Amino acid sequence: MKWVLICCVLLLAGCATTANYEKALQSWVGSSADRLVEAWGPPQSSYKLSDGGQVLEYVNQGTAHGSNGPDAQGMYSGTTATYVQHQTPVYNINLVCITRFTVNPQGIITNWAWQGNNCKARS
Repeated sequence: MKWVLICCVLLLAGCATTANYEKALQSWVGSSADRLVEAWGPPQSSYKLSDGGQVLEYVNQGTAHGSNGPDAQGMYSGTTATYVQHQTPVYNINLVCITRFTVNPQGIITNWAWQGNNCKARS
């Protein structure tokens, strides 16, 4: 049932895809790191490279909620007219997207990489 939930979460993302995200990331290649920081804000981490360049790392985290069925369901108990309501177990799915931009010593973005289960963008 968890796979069904995960599929539903992915469907709810609509037309947000990793291909669109990669297209957006590729548009930054050749741009200055300063422009990226202006648009995305300061990175959560940065790392110096031995050639004088650096890697800028952005992290986006969240949680999606779901259940194995309706939020609340119930049944009639025995032969009486007593309705017993019970809750369906809720699952939390941790969503994360880590994006790294490689910047050369001149401050120009030369490459990017991403990892995670929530690196998507709309077209």
